[in-house]
Amino acid sequence: MANCGYRVGRIVDDTRPNWDETARRPIAWSAWYPTSVTDRGNVPTGHFFDLGNIIFRAPLVNGKLLPVVLLSHGTGGTAESLGWLARALACAGYVVIGANHHGNTGLEPRTAAGFLCWWERATDLSTLLTSLNSSGFFSGQLDLNRVSAVGFSLGGHTVLALAGAQSSMDLFEAWLNTPGIAAQGPAEFPNVADHIPRLFETSEAFRQSWARHQNDFSDHRVKSIVAIAPAPPIRSFTARSVAELNTPLTILTGSADQEAPSEHCAHWIMAQKHNCKQHDLGRHVGHYTFLEFPSDQSLVGQISIFTDHETVDRAKVHKKAAKLVLASLN
Repeated sequence: MANCGYRVGRIVDDTRPNWDETARRPIAWSAWYPTSVTDRGNVPTGHFFDLGNIIFRAPLVNGKLLPVVLLSHGTGGTAESLGWLARALACAGYVVIGANHHGNTGLEPRTAAGFLCWWERATDLSTLLTSLNSSGFFSGQLDLNRVSAVGFSLGGHTVLALAGAQSSMDLFEAWLNTPGIAAQGPAEFPNVADHIPRLFETSEAFRQSWARHQNDFSDHRVKSIVAIAPAPPIRSFTARSVAELNTPLTILTGSADQEAPSEHCAHWIMAQKHNCKQHDLGRHVGHYTFLEFPSDQSLVGQISIFTDHETVDRAKVHKKAAKLVLASLN
């Protein structure tokens, strides 16, 4: 087992504007990777989530090309919210590259367009992979024949899109209007849909993005995917596009997930793609059990995203989930 290096950076996607239309689209990234050094040195401070046992700006382990895992956080989150998984994968020899999705990340002000235009997230990961392989610290060190993608919550939509699932907002709207479905936005931005008329009137960036929501965002370099607690936006996918996915898919869920109930989300995917694998982590495991611990330990048990059922040991769930992800990767 290697040690875990960690570093962060930022690129710009010249093909897309930012949501304010003042510059091109930024993609802040975080990466975890195997290293042979042991001195932790200076550890970054100010992160909302615990960074764990990482070695900041460590050299990359010497040797052959390294397999890659692309990581997509949940709605309004950060790549570090999945640090528990990233560290486990890095120690097992993977380079883990997480995008902090513009307008939909805790690293910057949230925007309605960033919360509505989920399909842009898949392009973030594809762009990152191309950019980091071609220049900078990871240049020439990544094995592009061994690329996987893992996404939590809304990140589940991201990785399925990378595998070739295609969206229809008409289908999503129809599903939201079926009996028993709460037609509201995510907890982080519950009234986000109310902003759609204004965005169509005022934002060219939004109009252009919405016009391409049905596009194929697949990336042939991604050879396997894992969706952790995939969220309701996966119901925007056409059943046919999910059924025709050739990329091996593994789904991890918790039976107590109220934000992304399995009967509406994971089970629907499984009904379309019959050869995917699904693992439930426990009857009392909730949606946010899959998040990293906070850097401020006093928050444990005090706010909802860091509160688990009394029978749930979050650290043990993380350990089990990491083993399942490792077993599923290309």
